[in-house]
Amino acid sequence: MSLAIKNFFVVHKSGESTSPKTVYHGNALDPSLVLGFSSSVSNFSHTLLGEEIKEVISSKGRIIYKEYGDFLFVAHSDLQAGSTAIQAILRDVGAMFEFLFGTHEFWDEDFFDLKGAQDIVSMYFGKIAQDPSMVVGGINQIYLDPHIIERLDRLISFLESQDGVCGNGTMLILGDSALYSRFDLPETRKILQYNKARPLGASSVRYTPVFCNNAWHNLYLVRIHSYILAVLTFIDKSYDSIASKIDEFRISFVQSRLEIPIEEPPSFSAFSQNLRPGPEVQQKEILSTFWAFFYSASSTLKMPGVTEFSIARDQYRFYARSEGVHKLYILFSTDAVSAESVPSIASEVLKNVRAYAI
Repeated sequence: MSLAIKNFFVVHKSGESTSPKTVYHGNALDPSLVLGFSSSVSNFSHTLLGEEIKEVISSKGRIIYKEYGDFLFVAHSDLQAGSTAIQAILRDVGAMFEFLFGTHEFWDEDFFDLKGAQDIVSMYFGKIAQDPSMVVGGINQIYLDPHIIERLDRLISFLESQDGVCGNGTMLILGDSALYSRFDLPETRKILQYNKARPLGASSVRYTPVFCNNAWHNLYLVRIHSYILAVLTFIDKSYDSIASKIDEFRISFVQSRLEIPIEEPPSFSAFSQNLRPGPEVQQKEILSTFWAFFYSASSTLKMPGVTEFSIARDQYRFYARSEGVHKLYILFSTDAVSAESVPSIASEVLKNVRAYAI
């Protein structure tokens, strides 16, 4: 199911005496609605008991925005799109732009050109918008046995110990998933999403300057057979300075004969089922129902002390549970599963998840 984003804008707040300037808009629709919104929302939000209003809802749609200094990231959607998911996307788009262009304090109205970023924006509102892990701040990660993780860590640690490579700044990617990463979760997510938006294709190496940990670095994506090696180096180090070390790692990695997949496994295939065959209109109804419940559950589970969420509507029953880092969302047919059995089913699924979690 699409998030049904009608429009995405980046607007610069040009001051009280002039109209805001549209820095980027995702399509050719008339931007007057969003411009009018952005010129008045700041004053409006500060008059309502000092609250910072992030969402405005009408009878036909909703506008959600996130401020980055003098810039507003604005999404205009229909009502079926959950605000939790759109807020998560705006947060991730902003984080990606800071990753590629530096912190927003240094964005300039006249030089912050996002016309070349259409592929990144499209990826967020296309592929990632349909990935539940995005809403809860997760990533796709491939399960590996602990002893294989240990051997991979040794290989990567040796690579990072060489001159010109930053410590804890290397990861292996398979498809759209992290095979193994020594980055923190935020950097891992951004690199995975950047690789998804701009895959290497037939290229063997790509260099991109990125801003993370309050400094500029060089990010190299290197193809090694079915995998992508992401390496973060100091900004003054060229690829030539680490090329021989990358080749050594490539040889060691191949010769290690690690029992790791050569193709990306289906996401969460061990714990989920495909929809039963049926008419297309019914399939769309089920997916729409799931996403509507999922957005509500995601927002509710963020509240302190809330660990369970349950709702029944028409012929559907939805159940969600949060246990530590694990969150489970299940949609049942009410005529197939009783309300009493749902918690025990969820407990069994989470037990299996914890058994295979990294």
